[in-house]
Amino acid sequence: MAGYQLFDPIETPLEGANLIEASAGTGKTYTVTGLFLRLLLEKNLGVRQILVVTFTEAATEELKGKIRKKIREAIDAFSAGTSGDSFLYRLIQRQASADKALRLLQDALDDFDEASIFTIHGFCRRMLHENAFESGSLFDTELVTDPSAMIQESVDDFWRHHLYTGSPLFVNYALTNRFTPGELISLLKRKMNQPFLRIVPEKEGPETEPQEKRFREAFSRTLKAWSVSKDEVAVSSFPAKGSTGVNILFQSLESG
Repeated sequence: MAGYQLFDPIETPLEGANLIEASAGTGKTYTVTGLFLRLLLEKNLGVRQILVVTFTEAATEELKGKIRKKIREAIDAFSAGTSGDSFLYRLIQRQASADKALRLLQDALDDFDEASIFTIHGFCRRMLHENAFESGSLFDTELVTDPSAMIQESVDDFWRHHLYTGSPLFVNYALTNRFTPGELISLLKRKMNQPFLRIVPEKEGPETEPQEKRFREAFSRTLKAWSVSKDEVAVSSFPAKGSTGVNILFQSLESG
């Protein structure tokens, strides 16, 4: 395909950016280990200066193991002056001094526990810790990969604070309109996925206690009037069925 070329880990430039397209089982890990060796030998970089980032903890451990193994194999190959591995054989041919290459490889193996091989979130956490002042983050910042527990805790706290202590009218209105913890979780997740989304209005809700008080007083007067005049109202409003329809209308409120 035009614009594409086969990737050769021993010949590709170590400068600039390279996008490698590869499907499963095509040697991505093998390629990364080879590039790691070249950076050690051709750029004289230490293991802390080479950043390798992958997705999962399992993939990180696999990379660490295979890169460490490749460094040992390279030490054996340079000591013998040859190798049955085509990459290592070509790598030996590119080095002007086998002694220097062995020294660099041995240093890398000795320092390998300090290698910068991380998951994406692990690398971000390290950068936040190492650059706390520059990033404005706390020294004990914890990078959470699954915020579900925190979201649930926040929603539970909100529900206890606002619904357990809310007025009966407000709680009834909220539940009637399907205002549930599940809906709050969904709303909070949408906000977290769009961190720059601004919620309008940015202020506390109105004070409804005076209106609720007037409503309760008016409702109380209505109930008293109803107990006196319900038969008359029922006959004039529901002449065919007596007061049954009106009684049903007021039954739940009257009992409360």
